[in-house]
Amino acid sequence: MIGIVDDQAKDVALRTWIEATTGASIKAIHRVSGGAFRTSSLVELVGPGDRQGCAFLKIDLGSAPKTPFDLRREHGLLARLDGHARAPRTIGWHEGATAMAMHCLPGEAVYAKIRDDAHRERIERSFAEALVECHAIDIASLALDHLPAGLSIRQAIEQELAMWEALLDERVADPDPLTLFAFRWLHHRLPADDRPAVLVQGDAGPGNFLFDDERVTGLVDWEMTHLGHPLEDLGCVLARSLVQPMTSADRLLALYRQASGAVWRREELLYVTVLVMARFSVPIALALESRHTGLDYGLTNSYFRLSQISLVRLIARAENVALDESVPTAGARPPIDFEFEYLRDVLGNIVKPAVDDPYVGYRLDGAIGLINYLGAALGTETPSERADRETLRKLYAEQIATGEIRATLQDFLTEALWREVLMRDMLGPLHGRRVEL
Repeated sequence: MIGIVDDQAKDVALRTWIEATTGASIKAIHRVSGGAFRTSSLVELVGPGDRQGCAFLKIDLGSAPKTPFDLRREHGLLARLDGHARAPRTIGWHEGATAMAMHCLPGEAVYAKIRDDAHRERIERSFAEALVECHAIDIASLALDHLPAGLSIRQAIEQELAMWEALLDERVADPDPLTLFAFRWLHHRLPADDRPAVLVQGDAGPGNFLFDDERVTGLVDWEMTHLGHPLEDLGCVLARSLVQPMTSADRLLALYRQASGAVWRREELLYVTVLVMARFSVPIALALESRHTGLDYGLTNSYFRLSQISLVRLIARAENVALDESVPTAGARPPIDFEFEYLRDVLGNIVKPAVDDPYVGYRLDGAIGLINYLGAALGTETPSERADRETLRKLYAEQIATGEIRATLQDFLTEALWREVLMRDMLGPLHGRRVEL
């Protein structure tokens, strides 16, 4: 039988715990996903009287960059929600394995498989309704210290910005200048909104909700949940559209207005989409900073670089600044070092053990040797120095305050477009995608 995790001792502990907690026997295990930091498994169960059931496990492998948004926090929230807002109900928490078990929700998660237009429209409408249910949760009733009741939207956003910038400063040695600029812009354009902050799901979009023929049956992945502006969840759908497209910003906003009965402006959606994309850039930077070879480096780095184009375009639109989006034919070579280590690990520790043909193995050893040579020859170049983060923050704050930001935004966009040129093959079908609003 497939293991819940690769670690044999942890696997045995989790199996024993699941059977003792549910009072059922394990029939089968299906790995749902796995990576450098976390893995998930669906466990089929057989209870008394041959009753069929299942449990869904999420396991922290212990290698993830440390942020407040971890599985323990998600479990605590889900236990308080107890199935409200279409959230999964918890079964239990295993401290030793840092694992959470939940009752399975009905439905499937692959939104892209929907081919019927009427079915898609039903699911999109139900998705907006599910978000409204989440945003209507009584925060005080949750009684969680990290979700204090009584904050305004402005206060909640201020706290979020401070927290993510602190993580950036503590954990990322050389943050990307565009990330620093985006946070300065968000501070400067902070909305004076005294309406109550709501419970924001935080990672809304395709892949993170389940559905059947008629409706959304559940929202999953609540670890990024926080207090904020309700349109942040729509901004999250738009930000994730670079990898998992759903529907247009106009339709999302119209569906949310209908479901909530409130009037929300496009300008608000624009601001919070920049907020979401800037926030996403921090955990991505933390993951890349970890230099963990188990990371899906290609996808992570591709999304980060691709999202920068949209981030610049959205800020420029909010500021009514016209930029030249011509694709550059040349540009600076980005610094390369960890990429060689990553390739050596993938080829040497993942591909090579699966190769049986001696000749292929011989050629693979040669390729690994070539990577070592390229790493020694190209990976030692010292990247050009740039101003420290505080100097950049001060500069960007002055530019934003005076409205003199076009040149800086243009530089960001030109560099991001050149990276897209370099990464064209790695981006594959993602090449050319933009967040449209």
